[in-house]
Amino acid sequence: MSTKADYSAEEWTKLMTAPMYAGMAIITSDPAITSIFGETAAMAKAMVQNPVPASAQDLVGGLVSDLQAKAESREKFEEPKLDSKDPAALTAAIDAYLTDVDAILSAKAGAAETMGYKEWVMSVAQSVAEAGREGGFLGIGSVRVSEQETAALAHLRSVLGLPAAG
Repeated sequence: MSTKADYSAEEWTKLMTAPMYAGMAIITSDPAITSIFGETAAMAKAMVQNPVPASAQDLVGGLVSDLQAKAESREKFEEPKLDSKDPAALTAAIDAYLTDVDAILSAKAGAAETMGYKEWVMSVAQSVAEAGREGGFLGIGSVRVSEQETAALAHLRSVLGLPAAG
């Protein structure tokens, strides 16, 4: 099991922010002003409250501990750097970031720990997708997870090397 001591400061920050990038992939896949705030709040909550696979308990536990310490001290948190408004460019930037994180984990964590970490990141993205209602008019005809969000979740699973949702 790897811990913070196994990673450089830059690598640790990337591991901490990867769930935010995954959450942003969902938010930007179907942006609606009415759901963005709820989805953003769900992302923050999910990062510290979602269950962690046992295989990644030490790694994710350390990340969550640092996330909570930053929040409590009101320390400026490094936010995802997604400057483009072009959906294809946003997707490419998120994919590249998550690919970098995969390379970091492949070099320093075991296969089971890496998979557990990725499952945790995916659970954050799923929580974001389920946080707001999409479409419809005044809530009538809306859905919990839109087609665009479902496609973004499937894409994230692929980028993370996780099996398709069943």
